[in-house]
Amino acid sequence: MIPHSFFMNTLNFAKIFSIAIVLFVFSFLINNYLTFGGNWPGALSINKNINIFSSIQISLYFFALFFPIFLVYFYKKDISLTYIANFFDNINSYIIRFAFWAVFIIGIVDAIISLLIIEGFIEHFFGKSWNVKLSNNSFRAPYVHFPLLFFALILGYFFKSLNFFWLAFLVVLAEFQIVLLRFVFSYEQTLMSDLVRFWYGGLFLFASYYTLIKDGHVRVDVLYTNFTEKNKAKVNLFGSLILGIPLCLTIFLKGMACKQCVLNQPIMNFETSQSTQGMNIKYLMAGFLIIFALTMLIQFVVYFLRNLEIIKRN
Repeated sequence: MIPHSFFMNTLNFAKIFSIAIVLFVFSFLINNYLTFGGNWPGALSINKNINIFSSIQISLYFFALFFPIFLVYFYKKDISLTYIANFFDNINSYIIRFAFWAVFIIGIVDAIISLLIIEGFIEHFFGKSWNVKLSNNSFRAPYVHFPLLFFALILGYFFKSLNFFWLAFLVVLAEFQIVLLRFVFSYEQTLMSDLVRFWYGGLFLFASYYTLIKDGHVRVDVLYTNFTEKNKAKVNLFGSLILGIPLCLTIFLKGMACKQCVLNQPIMNFETSQSTQGMNIKYLMAGFLIIFALTMLIQFVVYFLRNLEIIKRN
């Protein structure tokens, strides 16, 4: 028989771990931007040279470590596993809504701009200087894409309901217009395929967290199907801890540990395709993997908490 005090301490540790791991990832992402985007010295530089910037960066990690302890043991002792899980679930839903609107709006606007440049309308109506500016991602990204990202943040807040059917429908629609223009009007541009890939990538990477909620990911369930609810919860709990969360952390650490890493480099350089007739959204597709890893990690934490609640209830 497990002592009640030991079980309660285990639950508190699970709460602290869940909150801390999510805060740690957000701290890592903020520090990543400050270090490689804002040229701050980095949290690790505090060993070599202590200054206000490195102190702020290291303090983010201390906050991620100590705030959950303060919250669970001192501020809100009665906070439940379900409350934390629902809170993180709401955050995840907002991130996905923002990502959907960003992909939808930027895809359409960037495709239109690329088409106008290719057909010579920008140069004809606005002059060669604007044609050069809009063709260069160092201008298009901060002055076109970034304001649209901010607009997507607002739309994600106000539009609470979102069905991935619409993004799937847009992919089909974009593919249909390629076929129609190619075989009926003998017209084709690289940007058309870029738009399909842009929306297609967003659809599958953003919908992964939703599939996890609905338990729709592929699993070998020869034994799992016959398990009791409690044993299923144990399998899901250990799967989240041993496989799910470490996988997402690996994506962050391997992809964003340095400026030349596979996720940082294309984003920091506003990387675009080599084709002069394509869309300037290649660097954003690297960001898809960051959204994927972030939302999946949060959802694995939610999965862990909810399955722990099932074990507690049984």
